[in-house]
Amino acid sequence: MPDANFDSSRSVPTPQAVPLAAYAHDRLRAEATEILAATGLVTRESVTLALPKPSIPADLAFPVFAAAKAAGQNPGDFSQRLADAAVVPEGMLIGAVTAQGGFVNFAVHPAAFAAAVIEEVEAGGAAYGNDKIVGAGQKTVVEFSSPNIARKMHVGHLRSTVIGHSLVKILAALGYDVISDNHLGDWGTQFGTLLAAIDNDHLTPWDDPDPVQSLVEVYARFNSAAKDDPTLMDSARAWFKRLEDGDPWARQTWQRLIDLTLVEFDKTYRRLGVAFDTTHGESYFEPMLAPVVQEALDKKVAHIEPGGAVVVEFGEESRLPSCLLRKTDGATLYQTRDAATCLYRWREYAPVRNIYVVGAEQKLHFQQVFEIVRRMGYKEIADRSIHIAFGAIVDAGGQRFSMRKGTAIFLEEVLDEAVTRARALMQASMAEGRTEITPEEVDSVSEMLGIGAVIYADLYQGPERGIKFDWDKILANEGNTGAYLQYTHARCRSILRKALPAPGAETLLLVSPEEQAVLKQLSRLPHAIREAGANFAPSTVADWTYNLAKAFNDFYHSCPVLKAETSGLREARLALVAAVAQGLKNGLGLLGIGAPERM
Repeated sequence: MPDANFDSSRSVPTPQAVPLAAYAHDRLRAEATEILAATGLVTRESVTLALPKPSIPADLAFPVFAAAKAAGQNPGDFSQRLADAAVVPEGMLIGAVTAQGGFVNFAVHPAAFAAAVIEEVEAGGAAYGNDKIVGAGQKTVVEFSSPNIARKMHVGHLRSTVIGHSLVKILAALGYDVISDNHLGDWGTQFGTLLAAIDNDHLTPWDDPDPVQSLVEVYARFNSAAKDDPTLMDSARAWFKRLEDGDPWARQTWQRLIDLTLVEFDKTYRRLGVAFDTTHGESYFEPMLAPVVQEALDKKVAHIEPGGAVVVEFGEESRLPSCLLRKTDGATLYQTRDAATCLYRWREYAPVRNIYVVGAEQKLHFQQVFEIVRRMGYKEIADRSIHIAFGAIVDAGGQRFSMRKGTAIFLEEVLDEAVTRARALMQASMAEGRTEITPEEVDSVSEMLGIGAVIYADLYQGPERGIKFDWDKILANEGNTGAYLQYTHARCRSILRKALPAPGAETLLLVSPEEQAVLKQLSRLPHAIREAGANFAPSTVADWTYNLAKAFNDFYHSCPVLKAETSGLREARLALVAAVAQGLKNGLGLLGIGAPERM
C-alpha cells in the first residue's frame, strides 16, 4: 500500500557490481543492507532501498510492505520490529535506524559522513564520481553530429553534437571503451551536382574567403537553373557516375570538397570542445553496400521487384512499412548504408552498445534498419543498437528556432550570438565593478559562458523533448542555467583565492543542516553518472550539478566561511568549498561545459 513517507518516483535500485566502500553513497546502501540482513528478519536479496521524501529526516528507506506480507505482519509493526532489532556497529556511516509507518529509515552519522565525502572528493579529484567497474573496458560506439559535406552545420546539428559528446564523456567515466564516430554525409547525387556546376562554370570555390558558403550557393544556383533546364540534372547524374567509377578529376575534386569542409567543421567542434575517434563518412561504406543487398536477397529478407528495385517487406505483424534497399537505377538508400554501417561495427568492434544520436524524425528509419539487420541473422547487434532520439529547438514563443526568418540557421551563428550576448553581460558587470574579470579575460570567459549556456540549455532536460531557446533565460546567472552553475564554480574559486584549506582540516565539524545538504548532494555524483549512463541521459548529470550549486549557495548565504566562528570550522568549510568546486567542475565537464575561475 502507498505511504506518505515514500516518494515512489525517487525509488533507486541497489547498485550492482560496486565494491563495498567504493563511495560513501555506496557504503551507506551496503551498510543499510547488512544491518537489515543481520536482524535475521529479511534476506539481503529482499532489500530494496529508496530515497525518502525530502520532508523525512532520513537518507535511505526500506519499504517493508512485501517483507511484512511474507511474514504475515502489519507493515507498521514489522518496520518497528526491524528497527528495534537493528544494530549499528562502530565505524559505520549510518548513525541512526528508525521506523515510520511501513518504512525503516536510515540517517547518516553527520561527522563520519562529512569526513568520508570530503576525503573521497579530495582523493578522486577530476576522477571523482567515475566508476570504471560498470563498463569494464567494453566497447561502445556513439555516432553523433554527422553533418553533410559541402554544407554548413545548422542549428539542428547542435542537439546531436552536444548530446552525443556528453554521452561519450559519461560512458567513458563508467569505464566503457567508447568509440565516437562522426558519420559524415560525403556521398550521394548532390556531389554530382557540385561536380557538374564546378566543371560547367570553371569554378574554384576553394579560393573564396568562405569556401563552404560558396559551395552552398553553387548548389542552390545549379538546382534553380535545373528547373528550367532538366538536362543539367542529367549532367549531375553523369558526374556522380564518374565519381563512383573513380574518375581522377572527380575523385580529386570531391576529396578537396571534403577537406575544406572539414576545416570549417573543425572550427565549430573546437569551440564546443568536441573530438571524434573516427570520421567514417558514407563513402567509406560504399564498397559494402552491394554485398549487404545480396546477403539480404540470399537470406530472403528482401526480394527483387519486376522493375529491378530491391524491397524489404516487414509484414503486418511488425507494423513497419516496406522500404527499398536499392532503386530501379541501382542506387542505394540510407537504409542500405546504415545497415552496412551497423554490420561493419559489429564485425570491427562487437560493441555492447551501438548508439545513434539522431533526431526523432528518423525513428521509423532506425526501426527499419535494426529490423533488417535482425532478419539478416545479426540479432545480437540489432538488439544492442539504440536510437537516442531528440526533439526540435524552438524559440521562447514555441516556434521553430530561427535568427533570419525564412533561411537556414547556421550553428556558428548561434554560437556567435551567444558569445556576443555573454560579452555584453561581462562588460556591463565590469563597468559596474561587479566582477573579478580582467579586460584580458573578457574574450575567453565570454566564449566559455556563451558556449556553456547553449550546451546547458540543450542538456538540462531529456533529449526526447524539444528545447525552448530563450536568450535572456539561458544566460541568466540565476535559476537552472549553465551560467548559474559556472557562476557558482567561480564563486567557490574566488573564496579559495583568498584562503586555501589547510591539510588535515577537521571536516568532522561539518554537521550543520546546510553543510550536510551540500555533502549529501556531493556524495550522489557516482550514482548520477551511473544513472545517466544506464538511461543515456545527460540531463541526470545536469540535474545533479544544478542541485549541488543550489545547495552550495544556500550554505554560502547561511554559513560564513572566511569569518567562521572558529579557525577549525573555517578550515573545514574551506575544505567543503574546495570539494564543491571540484564537484561542479566534474559535473560541468561531463556535460562538455567549461568551469571559469572568475566571472
